Amino acid sequence: MRVSKHFLFVLLLTCQSCLAESLEQGPARLVETDDSLCLAHGGKLVSVQLTDAATILQEGPVEVWVDRWFMQVQTADHTRHILTAEEPEKELGCSHSLAGPQHWTLSTIKRLPVAGAPFRKESP
Repeated sequence: MRVSKHFLFVLLLTCQSCLAESLEQGPARLVETDDSLCLAHGGKLVSVQLTDAATILQEGPVEVWVDRWFMQVQTADHTRHILTAEEPEKELGCSHSLAGPQHWTLSTIKRLPVAGAPFRKESP
């Protein structure tokens, strides 16, 4: 029984790292940049932006759902952003507000069909 628990633990760790890699290599990512207002509060400006590969390919818009965490507690803020080659970045906010630290996580990233193109269902 002890061997099966160890195997299950290793399997779960492997699946978790695969999920993290798929989000990191996806068409969008979170970036932190210097901003005067955010630096005044001891933080950085957090934005969601298309990766370079996604911008070059221009395969159509990307829908990104983002979750906000404030003082290590997930908030009800679950926002949807549409990123395109024309508008590849959306500012989310400062990593440190007057009331405390906050951060964002990527929840879902999905390519949207190009306008005028026939709809194709993505396979799971």
